[in-house]
Amino acid sequence: MAIIEEFLSSILTFLRTKNASQLQDWLRVEPPLPDHYTQLSRELKTSYCDSNYLERYIAKQLPENDNAQPDEGDVWPGFHAFMKEYLEFWRDVNFDDLLETHSQLSALTNACITALSNTTHGIIVLPTAIQLSAALSKLAMTLDKRPDLTQRLRKVTNIDQGESRKTLVEGTAESIQRAFTMCLTERSSNRNGIRDGKPEGKKVGIYSFANLVLRLLFQCRKTRLATQLFTNITQQSPPLALYPASQRVTYLYYLGRFLFSNNHFYQAQLSLQSAYDQCHAQCIGQRRLILIYLITSNIILGRFPSRALISHPESKGILEKFAPVTKAIKSGNIVEFKRFLGPGSTNEHWFFKKGILLSLLHRCEVLVWRSFARKVFLLTYQFPADPNSRKAPTLDLMDLVVATQYCQKVLEGWQKPMDSMTIMQSGRVHPNALFMKAPGLVEPPSGRKRLCAHEGIIFGNKVPSLIDVEAIIASLVQQGLLHGFISHNQGKFAVLGAKLRGGPLKAGFPHVWEVLKSRAEKEGRADEVPGWVIHERMTGLGGVVNLTGIARPVGSGD
Repeated sequence: MAIIEEFLSSILTFLRTKNASQLQDWLRVEPPLPDHYTQLSRELKTSYCDSNYLERYIAKQLPENDNAQPDEGDVWPGFHAFMKEYLEFWRDVNFDDLLETHSQLSALTNACITALSNTTHGIIVLPTAIQLSAALSKLAMTLDKRPDLTQRLRKVTNIDQGESRKTLVEGTAESIQRAFTMCLTERSSNRNGIRDGKPEGKKVGIYSFANLVLRLLFQCRKTRLATQLFTNITQQSPPLALYPASQRVTYLYYLGRFLFSNNHFYQAQLSLQSAYDQCHAQCIGQRRLILIYLITSNIILGRFPSRALISHPESKGILEKFAPVTKAIKSGNIVEFKRFLGPGSTNEHWFFKKGILLSLLHRCEVLVWRSFARKVFLLTYQFPADPNSRKAPTLDLMDLVVATQYCQKVLEGWQKPMDSMTIMQSGRVHPNALFMKAPGLVEPPSGRKRLCAHEGIIFGNKVPSLIDVEAIIASLVQQGLLHGFISHNQGKFAVLGAKLRGGPLKAGFPHVWEVLKSRAEKEGRADEVPGWVIHERMTGLGGVVNLTGIARPVGSGD
C-alpha cells in the first residue's frame, strides 16, 4: 500500500471515530519528524505534482458518509480543502527557505481554521488548529528576529492611499485571531458556555489562541490591538479558572503586561501576582519573567521586594538591579535616582530592553520627591517645646528649594573645593575646621555638565525655583501622597491632623501603598480586572463593558 493511501485511510478512521488527539498527532508539520513524513513528501513530489489530480484523489480516499450515525464523525468539504493544503505543503515545502515555509504554513493554518468553522464536525480539528497556529507563531517570531530575511517584507507606506502594509508578525496574529474569535463566539447549548464544570465545545480553545495572539502582538509592539481581544473575552468567555494552569498563567502574564503598558499598575500587579502564584515552582524562566514586571509594578505602587524573595531561585540577579532604585526612593536621594536610571548606569539598557525604564523613571520620581520632602522636613522642623501646642507642623518651601538647587549642582558636576591645608596634612583635618562653615560647591573648570531633559531635577539644566517646588508639593498633595495644605503667602507646607494621626510624619507623609490601595478600592478597581473573567456569566450575550482608559491614543498624555 502506498504511503499516501495508508495515511489518508488512517485520517478517515480518526474522523469517523472522532479521535481528535490522534488526528493532531498525525497532522504534524514541525521538525523533527519520523521518516514516514519524508517518504510521504517524496511520494507526493513523484506522483502528485498536479494539484487537481491530488484533489480528486483526496475526495476518493475520504468519501462523505451519507448514512453516518449521530455519534459518528464524517468528512466535510472544508476538511477536503484542508487536506489538500496539507499534502501540498509536504510536497512543496523547503525548510531551508524560511520565508516561503511561512507563506505555505500560513495558507495551511488558514485552511485548518476554515475547516474548524464547520458547526457539526469542526470541533475535531481544534487540537490540530492549535498545533498549527503554535508552529506558525514560532516561525513568525523567528523571522522577526532575522531582518536579513524579511528585508523585502518590511512595512511599506503608501503615501497616496494613506495605508500601510502589515508586518509579518502582525499578519500572523490576525490569522490566528480568526480562530480565537471562532471559539469565543461559538453558540453553545448553555448560555455561559459551561457544561459539567468545563468549557463547552470549541470554547476549550479560547485561551490557547488568545495567548498565541498576545505573544505575537507583544513581539511586534502592537499591544493596542489587544484591547478588543480583552473586551471580547470579558463579555463572552467562561471563567479563566476552568482552563489549564499553563493557559491561565500565560494569559494573566500578558494581561498584566498590557495593563502595565497602559499605566494601570494596581490592576497589573493583581494579574501578575496571580500568574506568579499559579506558576509552577520548577518553571524558573517563566517565574523570572513574571517577577520582573511584578516587582516593577509594586515599586511604582510603593511596595518593595521583601527579604524572603531573595531565597527564590528566579529572583537571582533581578533584585540586585532594583536594589539601588528602592534605596533611592526610601532615602529620597534624587541624585542617585537620576544617575542610576540615566545614561551612565550599567542597568539602563537592561531596563529599557524589558520595557520598564520609562515607567520607573517617570512614575517613581513622584515617590522620590515625597521621600525627599520628608527628609528635608526631618532636618529643618523643630518640634514645639509645649506638647499641647496647636500650631500645625510646617515645612518651609525655601528650605526645599535650597536642597533641590544643591542636588541640581551635584548632577551638573559641581564639587566641593579642595582644601590646600588638608592636602598638606595628608588628609588630616585641623580641629578648628569643626567650628568653620563648610565651603559651598564650586563649578567644575570644564563648565557645567549639559543635562538632558530627564536628567535634571526639573528639566535639564534649569535651576529649581520656588514656583517649581511649590507646584511639585501641590501635586503630591493632590495625589494624596502628602496630607496638608500649602500657604502660598507664607511659602510653607502645613501638615494636617498631626495629633490625631500620631505625629507630623505619619500625618503628613502617609504610606504610598495604603494611599493607592485605598484609592483603587474607592474607584472599584480593587476587586475586578478588565479582561480577567472570574465569575460565570449569568445572563445572555450582550451588555456593555467599560474599558475606558485601558488603551489611550498616542499623544493623549497620562
